[in-house]
Amino acid sequence: MRRDLARLTAERYDAIVVGGGIHGACAAWEAALRGLKVALIEARDFGHATSSNSLRTLHGGLRHLQRLDVARMRESIRERRQWLRLAPHCASPMRFVLPTTGHAVRGPTFMRAALWINDLVGLDRNRGVRPDRWLPRGSVWSRAQLQSSFAGVPLTGSNGAAAWYDAICLNTERLQIAVVAAAVAAGAHAANYVRAVRLVVDDGRVCGLGVRDELTGRELELRARFVINAAGPWVDEWLRELSRPPRAPMFHASKAFNLLTRSLLFRDALGLSVPARRRSITPSGRPQTYFIVPWNGYSLVGTRHLRCDHSVRSVRISREEVLEFLADLNGFLGEHRLAGTDVVGVFAGLLPEEADNVGPEVALQRASRVIDHSAEGVSGLLSIVGVKWTTARAAAERAVGLVCKQLSKSTRSPTVRGIPSIAPAPAAGHDAWERPDLDPRVLIQLEESYGPARDSVLALMREDATLTARVVPDLPVVMGQVLQAARAEMAMRLSDVIRRRTPLYLSAALDRSALSACAGVMMRELRWSRREIGAQIEEAEADLEMFRVAA
Repeated sequence: MRRDLARLTAERYDAIVVGGGIHGACAAWEAALRGLKVALIEARDFGHATSSNSLRTLHGGLRHLQRLDVARMRESIRERRQWLRLAPHCASPMRFVLPTTGHAVRGPTFMRAALWINDLVGLDRNRGVRPDRWLPRGSVWSRAQLQSSFAGVPLTGSNGAAAWYDAICLNTERLQIAVVAAAVAAGAHAANYVRAVRLVVDDGRVCGLGVRDELTGRELELRARFVINAAGPWVDEWLRELSRPPRAPMFHASKAFNLLTRSLLFRDALGLSVPARRRSITPSGRPQTYFIVPWNGYSLVGTRHLRCDHSVRSVRISREEVLEFLADLNGFLGEHRLAGTDVVGVFAGLLPEEADNVGPEVALQRASRVIDHSAEGVSGLLSIVGVKWTTARAAAERAVGLVCKQLSKSTRSPTVRGIPSIAPAPAAGHDAWERPDLDPRVLIQLEESYGPARDSVLALMREDATLTARVVPDLPVVMGQVLQAARAEMAMRLSDVIRRRTPLYLSAALDRSALSACAGVMMRELRWSRREIGAQIEEAEADLEMFRVAA
């Protein structure tokens, strides 16, 4: 998977996908699987924005029962199953526990019925899934069970709990890169740091894109019969000149963030119902439910939603906003109260809310939208305004289906049995796992991060023993992963490696010396100058400082 702009400009594509978040990556993969000649471009790095900033939960849609929306519930169950089936190295079951209260809709009787319906609607939830990734049925707990599992948490007023299973993604960044790699393996051409600047239209029909190489500033033109605009919060930005008078924006921003904290030592994910404050997402003063999710030796807490100017296109969470969230939570954490120093980092992004929301509270867009712009006088342009990571593949499937219909291609989505490995086959007679010299924790981390593609990293380490060295002492990440990122995963900046190709951003020992060592490995591959190395280190430090806003 290499960045090749000369190839991009030489081809005429059936479709170009703008935006390399999870919706755009899935669209490129789906299009390539259907036999379309497709390109994927991203203005920065793949998954750099909201796609990297979530609660890491692959939801089955239990919440849709509140509105009796069985269709969306089925879609969520189907897509959760797909991720468990396609990427078992990245996704695994997680039990979620929500305390019950009273005898109405939050009571045990109602929740027992809801869980029964959830299991019935999701009867096929484990079809085709590896047995060790199967999701058991839900159940209702007694108060004693709840207190035993979450000792130290004040559970005043609770009379039991509803317990069900969803999936947790161990590394959304790696899964995102795996989807891009799968698209490339299926025939797509992909390039990051290529910004869409303008739509090229001839006689009311899309015929290409004007783009800019963000690494050199060079202007280029790409040719295509169709454009799928999946640019996330920036979905409107490069289409401002499309219609006269200007149309209404498709993306109305709201802020969302999740806290990464020290581990609260809960085995299961716990839901806490917190009374509404001024910035609560929920209307009519109803409490907001936040979940505390065990994740890679830490706890993830969220999701917190805040209103902001609808036109905002970048997000930064202040220390004050983090501390306000902690203050809301701490009244319900008892012995597990969190201080600002317990916050390791903040995952933040922008999510679309309803355009007509004029109240003080966030009202998220309920479902992903696929918009055909032919009504604006331009054919050959679709936009995706996505909401949920879990259902990104389904939204992409709908968009690509429309493209295929208009291009008179097959509209049937192919059956995919797994995310293919981009690694070469191991050498004959050699087992890549015969590495008694490696720390077993390194091997486990490689398996969880890369799945079958781990062999390509092991091959690099076999060729150069220095690549077996750990980058930092507190994480089993090795220098071979840094080289793999630069050589085969299109990591063009040091921050791409630290934040999205490896989990190095989680390390408390990641100092300037470790960053310099990583930059040195990348320098040889990307031919950086000494001056460029310094700039890359400063940029990575600034990125880490933003993530560690409350530390």
